Amino acid sequence: MPDTPTQSAPEPFVARYSIPKLLAWAILSGGMAALCFPFAVGGLASGIAVGLVLGLAGTVGLLFFGLIALVQAIRLFDRREQVVVNAKGLFVRAHGEKVIGLRSIKGLHRDAGRIGVTLYKPSKYPIERRHRRLIWRINGSGAREFFGDVWIWTNQLDRSSPAILEAVLAHRPKTEFERELEEIIAANR
Repeated sequence: MPDTPTQSAPEPFVARYSIPKLLAWAILSGGMAALCFPFAVGGLASGIAVGLVLGLAGTVGLLFFGLIALVQAIRLFDRREQVVVNAKGLFVRAHGEKVIGLRSIKGLHRDAGRIGVTLYKPSKYPIERRHRRLIWRINGSGAREFFGDVWIWTNQLDRSSPAILEAVLAHRPKTEFERELEEIIAANR
């Protein structure tokens, strides 16, 4: 058996909130809330049925987009690590405080601005954050297929989806078969 050089462990991967992305989200959603404001005030002040419906729709839009703008503005000051990939596993702050073992990951899928992680045993790593549980319940039976068991919104982070996926693959411990395969490939070069 030929000697293969020992590979050093990859550096821990860390992703935090991206200030430019959060600013863009806050400005965009704040602008949408501002556009809803005249409809809310004008419709509710008119007193007629159509105006009240328009006012109610404007109020819902104002609250919805205003809340998004507020959340993004608050996140601007959160400089904690949001996603960490290292030898211990995958940590996603928005999911919970428990580190997910990399061997517990069944699959990864990427969507626009989001990485979905499917686990072999999701009950081992339950969703701990209330807002995430609410999103899960709203989506019902299709939540796992759409989001996965854990999801990472990369459109708010300072690292890209491919970078996170590469970090997971780099830190995942190799199986005996994968190590043997690498030795065979190295011996035939």
